[in-house]
Amino acid sequence: MTALETVRLLGADQQHIVTRAQLIEHGVPSGTIAHRLRPGGPWQRVLPRVICLQSGRLTPHQRLRAALSYAAPKGERPRPGAVLLTGLAVLADAGLASAGHPSEVDVIDVLIPNGRRVASRDFVRVHRAPTRPSGMPAGFERDDGLWSVGVGRALADVAPYLTSSRQFRALCTEAVQGRHCERADLLARLLGGSSTTASLAHVQRVADELTCGVYSIAESEAREVLRRSGLPEPLWNPVLLLDGRFLAIPDAFWPQACVALELDSRAWHLRPADYERTLTRGNRLQAARLPVVRATPHQFRTDPAAIVRELRTLLTSGPHGPWHRISWTRQRV
Repeated sequence: MTALETVRLLGADQQHIVTRAQLIEHGVPSGTIAHRLRPGGPWQRVLPRVICLQSGRLTPHQRLRAALSYAAPKGERPRPGAVLLTGLAVLADAGLASAGHPSEVDVIDVLIPNGRRVASRDFVRVHRAPTRPSGMPAGFERDDGLWSVGVGRALADVAPYLTSSRQFRALCTEAVQGRHCERADLLARLLGGSSTTASLAHVQRVADELTCGVYSIAESEAREVLRRSGLPEPLWNPVLLLDGRFLAIPDAFWPQACVALELDSRAWHLRPADYERTLTRGNRLQAARLPVVRATPHQFRTDPAAIVRELRTLLTSGPHGPWHRISWTRQRV
């Protein structure tokens, strides 16, 4: 078997993405490499030391593999613990809608151990893991065979580079609601990482919302309206108990007045079943004789004064219903 035939087998195993060191190792002369990389030739240089054994546009998977190959220790194939995918590529692959489709991710983020000398280049953005005690995470193997950090770490790594605080808020919301990471883990990642990330205004805002139990964009926007109105801060997504038995989990609840707020909008829930649960719990609250103010995100944006007036009236005239039989606890998310 010739060197080029061996390389073709290697390329098939690696989606046609190889390093120059691999080609040399398999007996391909430098002159042959240069000839095949000539303008109009059958190969293309993707990144320094990284070659695609095809011409034309790279697939999303080839871009990911190329990024890992570039950031891997020189002369080595990407291996767990040496380099991991992070950032939007991880979030898109996890299915977070606000990250876009994997093919739409322009910049590929990779995580390497602290102390490695690899610079960001072209479409690759390099992150360095902190020194111990946290150090380089173990990572996990994706369905496509590449290695990646978890969603919580990916969110923390990409936070400083997102120009839209709304997008970052949506990504965190989708991650928690979709059970891609636990709230406590995400908070630890956002606040326990670099001091630069933890001090960013949009990171602090999202961390505050997660701490308070706000888990959706609609709830976040409603919270801003309520805070500007001067109404007391409600409990967000508490577990309500009636005589010690589960009653409901309203979007917001004022325990002193026993008043609930429900945000009704199919568009703001990740799944149709979420919307159905919203209607069901509202009915359960009303059956228990607790007043429920229903509003849509659109109403909070276009006519918040009417919602605030209704809430203020109920809050000042409470407590309502069987208030002495109602207790609450926090959700574990």
